[in-house]
Amino acid sequence: MHYSSRVLPRCFAVATLCLTTWLSISPAQAGIVISGSRQVYPAQEREITVQLSNEDKKLPCLVQVWLDAGNEKLTPEQSDVPFTITPPVFRIEGGKSQALRLSYTQEPLPTDKESVFWLNVLEVPPVVASSEDQLRFSFRIRSKVFFRPQGLAGTPQDAGSQLRWSLHKTAKGSELEVHNPSAYHVSFQEVALALGATPDAKRNKSEHYTMVAPGGRERYPLKDTVGNLPAGAHVAFSFLNDYGTAVQVQAPLQPATH
Repeated sequence: MHYSSRVLPRCFAVATLCLTTWLSISPAQAGIVISGSRQVYPAQEREITVQLSNEDKKLPCLVQVWLDAGNEKLTPEQSDVPFTITPPVFRIEGGKSQALRLSYTQEPLPTDKESVFWLNVLEVPPVVASSEDQLRFSFRIRSKVFFRPQGLAGTPQDAGSQLRWSLHKTAKGSELEVHNPSAYHVSFQEVALALGATPDAKRNKSEHYTMVAPGGRERYPLKDTVGNLPAGAHVAFSFLNDYGTAVQVQAPLQPATH
């Protein structure tokens, strides 16, 4: 087996498309797994280590890694972030692992709140001699890297309970607005408006939630338009902690501001 000398530049441009196509026509899965669903970089550390493993016990793969500041369309050459990552390109044998070293280059970043970057892991499968006439697909994984300064107010565990929610009516329906007064990013796993105080109350869910930045505001459209709010209506949501575990929270609705 061997790797094509042209595979890295070509596969980056079509990585997302290839991933969708592969999953729709084949039961096979990407072999590379990142340890942890997110990485936290304490500002006082010289570097952090991220572990990758090849879950395919039989085949090796070629891997390219880089960071970006949120624009997933940028190539590794175009991305400009204050970090170095080594090694940037490497081969992982089947069933083996590789440690990445991520180092902060000390260019200024905010000291009163977290900054977020994205770790990109592009997996390129080998060309197997017996399958030269078969389609080959690349997989790209993106994982959040939170750069966390020392001495931030509060804790990331408390950030979810500090969120302030309000309900807004628009020409297209109803939206939940969230304001994050904390110094930490909050990544959602689920967002819904619970139409009552009981655990079995109907939930009007949003399908467009993402992440709210420190000091930021986001709006998430609800599936159904909301009329008169019943007694006990509240926001039921879950967010991911530093370990990637979903934390369930219930929050009251605040009066809408304009």
